[in-house]
Amino acid sequence: MFKLLTLIVVFISLNSCGLVKAIDYSFYVPEHGEYEINGKCYGIENQPEERLLITDCGGYINVLISTFTLGLSFSSERIVRTYNNAAKVYLGSKYEGCTISKLTDLGGRIFEIFYTCND
Repeated sequence: MFKLLTLIVVFISLNSCGLVKAIDYSFYVPEHGEYEINGKCYGIENQPEERLLITDCGGYINVLISTFTLGLSFSSERIVRTYNNAAKVYLGSKYEGCTISKLTDLGGRIFEIFYTCND
C-alpha cells in the first residue's frame, strides 16, 4: 500500500508541472493575449518585466500533452529557438532592452521564460 501511495504522489508531482504553471499564469499574471509573430499565433501570459509563459494559440492541447507525458516531451532545438525568438519579438514590442535570463521547456511546446529589462 505504501509503494502505491508513493507512486501516486510521484506521478501527481511530475504530472502537474505544465498544468500547474498554466493555471498559475492564467489566474495570477495580469497580461494575457494571443499575438501573431512571424506568421504564427502565440498565446502569451506575461508578468510584466519579470516572466512569461508562451505556447501556441489553442495551448490547451499543449497543456494536455505536457500533463500526460509528465512534462517530459521536450521540444527540439528548432522549436525552442522558434519560441525563444517569438518571446524576444514580443518583449521588444513592449519594453526596451530586455534580456532572457532563463528559458524552461515545460513539455508540450509550453515555455516559461524569465527576463529582465533596462528601464
